[in-house]
Amino acid sequence: MENQDLLLEQKNIQHAIIGDVITDLSEILHNLSKARLSSLASAHKLPGRSKMKKDELATALLGVISDPTNLESILAKTESKEWELFESLLQSPIQQNNLAIYAHYYFLMEHGLVFTYFAEGKLYLVIPDQIVAAYAQIDQSEFKKVHERFLSVYNYTLALTNLYGVFKPAQLVKMYNAHNDNSLSEEELMSYIEFFLNREQKFVLKDEYIVDSSLLIEESDYKELLKHIKNKPHYIPAKNELIKYADDSYFEMTPQLKALSNFLAKDFVRDSETLEYLIDDIQLACSAESTLQEIVYEFERRDIQFHNKEQVQRVMSLIADVYNHTRIWSNCGHTPTEMGKFPGNFRSGPMATPFRIPNQPVTVNKIGRNDPCTCGSGKKYKKCCGK
Repeated sequence: MENQDLLLEQKNIQHAIIGDVITDLSEILHNLSKARLSSLASAHKLPGRSKMKKDELATALLGVISDPTNLESILAKTESKEWELFESLLQSPIQQNNLAIYAHYYFLMEHGLVFTYFAEGKLYLVIPDQIVAAYAQIDQSEFKKVHERFLSVYNYTLALTNLYGVFKPAQLVKMYNAHNDNSLSEEELMSYIEFFLNREQKFVLKDEYIVDSSLLIEESDYKELLKHIKNKPHYIPAKNELIKYADDSYFEMTPQLKALSNFLAKDFVRDSETLEYLIDDIQLACSAESTLQEIVYEFERRDIQFHNKEQVQRVMSLIADVYNHTRIWSNCGHTPTEMGKFPGNFRSGPMATPFRIPNQPVTVNKIGRNDPCTCGSGKKYKKCCGK
């Protein structure tokens, strides 16, 4: 954790203004470099910015950034954590926090609504005086109502993306309307999606689907998933459970994961943080339908060894149980065990016996998913034997 904190602090310092805190937007802008001003001008699509001199850019940006209408349009695009930070800064305009999460303030900083300063070993988040004044001129009651609707639809979009990988807009509309009184039309959803995509997102529009962008790094992954999910029923969680999936890092802590964690904690992993990360990585590997070799690698890279057949049998049995109760995209969010209960040609039952158990400690070669495959095919491991 200390190393992660150091990296986070270094990233914050890298993007901060070095020097004493300033809260006047005009002074802030006139002190910025031409490159930083040009970046702000691009974010605001400032007309004629390429021909402006440094002072001209600063003056023009002051008018644009402090304009209440422009401010409202930017804030309308803020995600939950960004909005929480903005509201917090309205109450306390200068906040000291060396470990501020960069992703929570980047968008606000990119548009000049928030700046960071680093002075005497401390990082400060600052909202300029003119931004506070501009926000006071907005109809805050109406804005919050609109923004809450935006966040609600946005969180459903993220949740379905994380749960299914690929889905049709009509599926989101049906689920949203089943959970909420203020109904959503498909036309309204598509206008929201267009609005969401004004910013970089983890999802994109592809053909008639909303798709996790990772599936389009190599389009064959997207096409393969469409083939796997054809005619399969979708897992439909309750609203409270579904919304948890809006968080990329969320997964169900199933009884099977707890059983694996308890077994490992007893004899193999004493450090609670190491155990937490190991369980997280195993769950992720199962949800990605990784090979058992890749799952075993999670033990190997942490130097966790099993020294007899009984230990290996037990841990592999527990991992199989975890896999069988993990929600996966190719099952439309169902677990293999759940799919095994459905009749039909798409039936996908629980995982078979993991692999032959050796009579010696289990180790694997440290093959990265993007390394050349050891079979000599010339392909990446993840696209060959690592499938």
